[in-house]
Amino acid sequence: MRQSDRRDPARGTSDHIASRAVWLPALTAMAIMAAGCVSTFLVLQLDEFRPGIGDIVTFKPGSEDPDLWQTIIPATVVSAMGSPVAACSLDPNVIAEKGGSLVVEGLRDKPSLQYRLHWAGTGTARSGGDCGASADILVSRTDLQRLANAAGGFGVGDKGMVR
Repeated sequence: MRQSDRRDPARGTSDHIASRAVWLPALTAMAIMAAGCVSTFLVLQLDEFRPGIGDIVTFKPGSEDPDLWQTIIPATVVSAMGSPVAACSLDPNVIAEKGGSLVVEGLRDKPSLQYRLHWAGTGTARSGGDCGASADILVSRTDLQRLANAAGGFGVGDKGMVR
């Protein structure tokens, strides 16, 4: 019998330890990422971190970065009574060219969470779907957060929360 055909019991143990050494850091990293994702999700569900009535998103004139925000936010223009009037869109790049602001005026939770905003500025889109210079609109929570991110956060000045 050749030497290579014999099984070395010590060698099997070292292979097992080596495989643990490879998988243990990977599994630890995945566990940390999963815990981070779950905790972030839970924190975002707290009402304290949701935009509230009176919060402001301000776009300073000339602050656009055309390569950064390639997104169009869908919105619904609503009447003073809150009924839908028309669809429009918000392009952060267009809004940032000449400036404008959005003020959270209310919440709708049915059929899904939507924020009623008052828009004031020069325009919201280059092509069709412009909301106009002033309008009351509805957007989802996610879309409101995307607009706030494009503007640098909620608030005015140094982008602190204004309530």
